Amino acid sequence: MEPVISARNVGIRFRAPRHTRYGNKPRLFGARRLTVWGLREVDLDLVRGETVGLIGPNGSGKSTLLRTIAGIYRPDEGAITRRGRVAPLLSFDGGLKGGLSGWENIALSGVLMGLTRRRIHAIREEIAEFAGLGDSLDTEVRVYSTGMKARLGFAVAAFTEPDVLVLDEAMTVGDEDFQERSSEVVQRFLSDGRTVLMASHDVSALADGCDRLVRLDHGRVVQIGAPTWVAEAYLAAMHTRAGD
Repeated sequence: MEPVISARNVGIRFRAPRHTRYGNKPRLFGARRLTVWGLREVDLDLVRGETVGLIGPNGSGKSTLLRTIAGIYRPDEGAITRRGRVAPLLSFDGGLKGGLSGWENIALSGVLMGLTRRRIHAIREEIAEFAGLGDSLDTEVRVYSTGMKARLGFAVAAFTEPDVLVLDEAMTVGDEDFQERSSEVVQRFLSDGRTVLMASHDVSALADGCDRLVRLDHGRVVQIGAPTWVAEAYLAAMHTRAGD
């Protein structure tokens, strides 16, 4: 089966300010920035209809890989091939614009995800009903709580019918009813042959809900495979590291 996402030898490089141990910047020209690799030599294929989870300690590259898959970061090495529409939900605000109302954000996000204005107008009431924000959609998003932003961002992503939904901890926000409806949306995506890629620190939840797990460490893929096998190896490694 042809993958919807293919990553080949992908590397992401960041340039970070460099300081001495005393907090001062070196005076030598060219010595003020340090090269940090967020990802290195990453190979990954995502096929239609599967749920893939990313696990790893803080700084392992999970969020960087999600942003690269979504097209927010351009690889410094290697290449990403996408076949279909990718809907990223990578922060609690879902990329919403604080100075715009909820309704205006629905329209803007839909356009950015490749929908026509006619299509956005046709589904905006469904998005509003799913988000459950009522009259708050008439106010600027900057006054929303974290949970309200997550609800609206997820609702927009869900109803733009992406081929690949990319999530970063977003489903952990909201009440039990919203989390249940979000899970139903993910299951609907999968039954329709769509793909879900998500990252979370809840290893048990990912192991229970994913078809495969990808384990990252220091920006590299160190393990891909069956959820139970990868999760057990990761937890064992973290236990050993904590004991050092």
